[in-house]
Amino acid sequence: MKHLFVINPPSFPVQAAQDKVVKRIQDYFADTNKENFSILISRYSRDAIALVRKWIEKNRCDDTVRVYAVGGDGILFDCLNGIVGLPNTELAAIPYGTSNDFVRAFGENKKNLFRDIASMASSPSIPTDIIHCGNNYAINFCSLGLESDGIRSSVELYNQASQRIKKYQWLNSFLYSTVPYIISIRTVFNKKILNQHYTINLDGEDFSGVYSSINLANGPCYGGNMNPVITAMPDDGVLDGLFCLCTSGIKALRIIPGFVKGGFLEYPKYFLWKRFKTIEIRSEDPLLVVLDGEMFFDTYLKVEIVPKAINFVAPGGIGYLKRMKTDEKLRYFQ
Repeated sequence: MKHLFVINPPSFPVQAAQDKVVKRIQDYFADTNKENFSILISRYSRDAIALVRKWIEKNRCDDTVRVYAVGGDGILFDCLNGIVGLPNTELAAIPYGTSNDFVRAFGENKKNLFRDIASMASSPSIPTDIIHCGNNYAINFCSLGLESDGIRSSVELYNQASQRIKKYQWLNSFLYSTVPYIISIRTVFNKKILNQHYTINLDGEDFSGVYSSINLANGPCYGGNMNPVITAMPDDGVLDGLFCLCTSGIKALRIIPGFVKGGFLEYPKYFLWKRFKTIEIRSEDPLLVVLDGEMFFDTYLKVEIVPKAINFVAPGGIGYLKRMKTDEKLRYFQ
């Protein structure tokens, strides 16, 4: 097996922190007399997509290539899009970003397991579904409406502030998890977003209507400490869709704290929950789409699940955590 580590420098507060991780990687392979490893540095967003594909094409052999995304969700997105469609490849996450949402699908407080180089190099990988959306692939979620606008505004504010506090990692993480709540107060009073009409085809059925937000989930977590779609599992072959019917800013503010913690079951009046394989969404107005934190605009969107499209490394052989057992309340959403 060949091991390719792709590092995202902005994920580290200072150069010394990045150097420490690089040394740990080098020391492990030196101690185990393994030479089949390489380290690449991603220079900017999307750079790693081409870097990974070119490296694999150049070093292609019968061996499996295990690609490690070292950083946050952004570098994981890039590495995923770099390996999609290539045979004998596996994806791994070494979480050092401000937000590492997908690894939370294995359970909370698991970062140290994923940072153990020896374990990650020797652990098995498990079949994992991914999301296909236009020319991109994602592993965690796709959102529109209030959520996507909130994420956009949060990222803008966070990026401005983080340049001043980057070296204070605890404050950096606190800000990242707190900003969305602050931004949501402004976002929920945007009547245009609250009353957005969508033309929706969901596995051949018409679900067109007015929704204030749409969350299409392969994994249950996002935003650093939130887990809104707790029914989602990255290996069940379907997407979980949560469509918010609440068009009142005041009411939205009341349900958001429970919603982001997986409490949509407590608000059957305001949410439509569906499981499906393909969804097509159209709108006369441009849609702000957030795909694993990456943002783009479009008026037409086709999102589909690609079952077991990749193999994702699970340290120590752990599996995805089922956050929600079969619940009788779900029948009210079907």
